[in-house]
Amino acid sequence: MKKEDKVYSLVLALTFFLIFSIFFNIFSSTKLVFAAQSDSYFEYAYVPNEKTNDVSVINTTTNTVISTLPVGNNPVGVAVNHDGTRVYVTNSGNDNDRGFTFSMINTDTDEVTSRLVYAGEGVKPFGIAITQDETLYIASYATGKVYAINQTADFSTPINVGIHPVGVAITPDGKWIYVANRGSNTVSVINTTTNSVVGEPIPVESEPYGVAVSSDGKVYVTNQNSSSVSVINTTTNNVTTTVPVGIYPHGVAVTPDGKKVYVANHNPYYGTVSVINTTTNDTKEIRINGVPCGVAVTHDGKWAYVTTSSGKNNVGSVCIINTTTDTVIPSNLLVGILPSGLGQYIGHFSESRVETTTTLASSIKQSILNFLIGEKIILTAKVSVSSLRAEKPSGKIIFMEGFTPIEGGTKDIDVNSGQATFDTSSLSIGSHLIRAKYTGDTNFRPSTSSSQPIIIEKDTFWKPIISYLIGAIILGILSFFAREIYKREKRKFRKRKSS
Repeated sequence: MKKEDKVYSLVLALTFFLIFSIFFNIFSSTKLVFAAQSDSYFEYAYVPNEKTNDVSVINTTTNTVISTLPVGNNPVGVAVNHDGTRVYVTNSGNDNDRGFTFSMINTDTDEVTSRLVYAGEGVKPFGIAITQDETLYIASYATGKVYAINQTADFSTPINVGIHPVGVAITPDGKWIYVANRGSNTVSVINTTTNSVVGEPIPVESEPYGVAVSSDGKVYVTNQNSSSVSVINTTTNNVTTTVPVGIYPHGVAVTPDGKKVYVANHNPYYGTVSVINTTTNDTKEIRINGVPCGVAVTHDGKWAYVTTSSGKNNVGSVCIINTTTDTVIPSNLLVGILPSGLGQYIGHFSESRVETTTTLASSIKQSILNFLIGEKIILTAKVSVSSLRAEKPSGKIIFMEGFTPIEGGTKDIDVNSGQATFDTSSLSIGSHLIRAKYTGDTNFRPSTSSSQPIIIEKDTFWKPIISYLIGAIILGILSFFAREIYKREKRKFRKRKSS
């Protein structure tokens, strides 16, 4: 063999080896990891994500997302019941498809059920508050009503308020509901005993949105179009003062001791949180990375959680503020797209089981081969815990699409690996969003993975042709580069030989 041919063969072999190594690394399996840590502390934040139609569950001790639960279309408002067994989320829908449901999350099992706010109407539910006896008060942006929903008797009472009611809050004694009427520039007050509006609507500034009530009987209402907060005395139902804050204030929360009020300013160009000193009504601004929307304070008053977004199609996050120093923790928690959170979305929960992590994994290589030749995709769900426990999670993993378990998708966990697999060949042709839910057992909490998009392609008539064409193109490109390298080396060889 001539020396030139040896050089060409060596270059060609090295080129193929390099390309193979690159493709091997690209096609290695990737995972959507659902991070969590084991902890039995009883306080969690339930953050609604409007564009992914789910709720991120955050452990406020470890500051990790422990579950992502599917709910209805465009979730906005959140209320936690008094014993922490249930969380209620309003599904507002959109202008073309008005929402008419709320979702109920069982915090013990992570089960989600849906119920009507009011039969026969697309009410576009927003804010929500809950009484001690579990009566829900849900503001309807579309109908100008608040619906009092008695779940025991299973009936809903419409209460006329102002135009476009949004935020709803309840006094600590449970006797009064305050409703921000965005379209009327007023606040309505509802007597929870009679389920009727008392007195005349309270005038506030332009476009009231969020409402929060302090333990000492003050109501704080954000006025979006006036960049202010109206303070209402619950004894007289008069506005006592108006405090200027940042641009386009949305959510509002009061610390348990009533000394500070945190206001999320929804300025798309320069996001801030205003902190109001309730004694002096002085304010200061905290710069936030992103566009703030909702805010809630932990029950010990030490932390404020602010939902933020950076665009309609970008993953949102939660910013955490130390309320003692009013400084921001450096790293935000990633959640879904456009997190909102109208209301107090943090609650106490009675739980002694260890938290789990559910991850859902598939192979990029499998997805590409499925597209090319119709090969089935295998999804792998894994349940793990961060604590050192002798026993391992047992029970079942349910592969789900939305709320619905996939037929044949309920699998037993392998106790040694903590895993279960699912063959997607039973799914119909098209796009699917798949989640894996661990049902939990007596020692371990349930957990649900974030969704993973899967595209099922089964038409194999034309795919082999495309795959051959793609292969031919790749080989042609490789041959071209190999030939160019060969020519270059040949020129160098001749030059050395002639010299």
